[in-house]
Amino acid sequence: MRNLIRFLKRYSYIFLFIFLEGLSIYIISQNSFYQGSAITSFANEIAGNVNTKTYNISRYFTLGSSNEALVKENARLRSMIESSYVKYQHKTFQYNDTIYKQQFEYIDAKVIQKTINKRNNYFILNKGRVHGVTNNMGVISPNGIVGVVVNVSSNFSLVMSVLHQDSRPNIKNQRTKISGTLVWEGGDYSSGKLVDIPSSIPLKIGDTIITSGFSQDFPEGIMVGKIKNFKKDKGTGFYVVDIKFSVDYNKLEYVYIVKNFFKEEQVQLTKDIKNE
Repeated sequence: MRNLIRFLKRYSYIFLFIFLEGLSIYIISQNSFYQGSAITSFANEIAGNVNTKTYNISRYFTLGSSNEALVKENARLRSMIESSYVKYQHKTFQYNDTIYKQQFEYIDAKVIQKTINKRNNYFILNKGRVHGVTNNMGVISPNGIVGVVVNVSSNFSLVMSVLHQDSRPNIKNQRTKISGTLVWEGGDYSSGKLVDIPSSIPLKIGDTIITSGFSQDFPEGIMVGKIKNFKKDKGTGFYVVDIKFSVDYNKLEYVYIVKNFFKEEQVQLTKDIKNE
């Protein structure tokens, strides 16, 4: 108690000053419309700044749910764009009937577990059989190719990453249209190699590499990466090409699982060709 009294005595002038200042402001605001408005405006500005800061902090902690909503909406929109449809033209007696049929649909998913530093790497996604996911569906991200589904449970799916020795998606050079194969030989998860690219075709550093559309897993035109260097292998007549992946697989969070409505038909035709 003695310490409290000593404290009040020591700072009594400061408390008195604050009290008188507050009283003065109150009297002025009550007797002058202009000063009252100015004071109210100042107080509102302070309160507004505090509310803005509070909102920004709370918004930061809700970004996760906002991102999930955006991913769902992007999956819906991606399924609606023209590249997800194929055009059928039936020409009979000079009559053209053009029909668009949807070929691809996209299921949004979140990466819940992953590896990137092993020889063979995988992702686990939070979508499974009950969500329409089946084996051999391609998986992409907003920035490019990710992998292929290799195992499915009721609510989860296992994805073989492109960072895997058995992952060999067919790709092409966007500029030259020449196709080849993407391989990953381990080590740096940000880089891959292209094989089966004829050395007779002129390449450029910075050339964009995309999916070719030849496989049933991925639509044509999905980003893969850019050429960072290349050299000719005189013994084979092909290039040895290094690319930088467009996807940072270490930071991957949200993906799209590709559902190809024509896949069974394409697979059957491929089997028929191999059996001949």
